[in-house]
Amino acid sequence: MQITKKKQNPPWEDLDHGILSKIFSCLSPQDQLFGPPYVCRAWLSATLDTLFRDSKLDLRLIDSLEEKNQQSRFTHLVRIAIDRGRNWVSIHLPKKHSFGYFAIVYIAERTTSVTSVYWPTDFVSYLPVYISLLYWQKIRVFHARIDPKQGFVVLSQLADFCKNLEEISIHGKITEKEATCIIQGFPTLKVVDLSESNLSSEALGMFLSGRLSNLREFNILHCLVLDDEGKNVLEEDYSNYCYFKAWRKEILERASNLKCLKKFMHCLEKCCQQCLDNNVLRKNNDK
Repeated sequence: MQITKKKQNPPWEDLDHGILSKIFSCLSPQDQLFGPPYVCRAWLSATLDTLFRDSKLDLRLIDSLEEKNQQSRFTHLVRIAIDRGRNWVSIHLPKKHSFGYFAIVYIAERTTSVTSVYWPTDFVSYLPVYISLLYWQKIRVFHARIDPKQGFVVLSQLADFCKNLEEISIHGKITEKEATCIIQGFPTLKVVDLSESNLSSEALGMFLSGRLSNLREFNILHCLVLDDEGKNVLEEDYSNYCYFKAWRKEILERASNLKCLKKFMHCLEKCCQQCLDNNVLRKNNDK
């Protein structure tokens, strides 16, 4: 009598890593955090690859986690992922959730290979940024929202440590002081994004002076552009219309004369609905 051996299924931990990652990506954040990571090391590894793809340390998921245990579990997985020693290429920090000083420093000192940093929230203190830039000296792309009181300090630190910056996206208050720091500190810049910022007309003129000889893209969409008296020149009821026409003509001529500049994104008209809505919102907030 011939005895046939039953075919044994492979153990869970031997399932294809890529297939596991695709399956886990279909799960809810709750299931990703509290399900697969507890099965075995292979499933934990697949979960980490699902949460942090292509060597991108994206921490924005924590903004959608409302319960403390979910946030705690996510930060625990972040720590495991960082301690694995992967060569991270970019970091996306959350907008709502604020990591503490020691957490930021812990992340920075273990991610020295990053070339892109996205910091979408206002800096409560510039100290974590200062320490982080000591480790992130290889960055070429820096996106951040800066507080009016901390903006110049952050830009100065960035200029001191990150000499190879090619793209900067800063949203906040940009005066001649910040403009000078950017132009002098990062002469190799190719992309400058100041959209939705409070931008002085003098600072705008400085960026179009030709001192950034490698500038390819310049974005000032939906900016609040202020004249010497602090008035928004793009307001619908702006009184000095002759000044506005002459100023607008000068700005556009400067931009067209920059041979290196390939893309100039702006709304230097009085018909941008988003700018009009923003102006109404600002006036209502001032009341």
